[in-house]
Amino acid sequence: MPMIVEGIITSRDAGGHVNFAPMGVEWGEERLVLKPFLETTTFRNLTANRTAVFNLVDDVLLFAQAAIGSPQFPWHPAERVAGAVLEAACSWRELEVEAIDATPPRSRIDARIVHRGRGREFIGFNRARHAVLEAAILATRVHMLPAAQIREELGRLEILVEKTAGPREREAWALLTDYVAARPASSADRA
Repeated sequence: MPMIVEGIITSRDAGGHVNFAPMGVEWGEERLVLKPFLETTTFRNLTANRTAVFNLVDDVLLFAQAAIGSPQFPWHPAERVAGAVLEAACSWRELEVEAIDATPPRSRIDARIVHRGRGREFIGFNRARHAVLEAAILATRVHMLPAAQIREELGRLEILVEKTAGPREREAWALLTDYVAARPASSADRA
């Protein structure tokens, strides 16, 4: 099994608008494999422009905001691709798409790393940051998973947030749990 690394992928549409999306990628030193769902903006942008930037960040509030909305974060132009580097990135990989397999429900996009950059030191993830990251993933799946399963997982993760979170993690946690609570039941709940 390949190692999956979580980050924020930035991609641009034909008009140059930047999309920020949290994503786990199959990590490699020379290549990354991205697996966006076919209906996403990220998939459309990668198919059209064939470039992106994978940003490694340690601020989980950015993951939370990007998981449940379409935020615009500060960014600067990438060096080697027509892409956007997140200002908050600790480091990043500029990518050129080499192959796209659009077999539903998720694509498989093989991308070559054409440039690496470094912003600041990666502080790391404590237990609360890991919990918020998992909650962000759950929030993106409210339409697929039973509400009881999501509540159970959030209950388990909340303990970690209570014990180890700082202000940014608490803000991200509240944003995600409010979002999940306001969502209608998934089709799995209605079955």
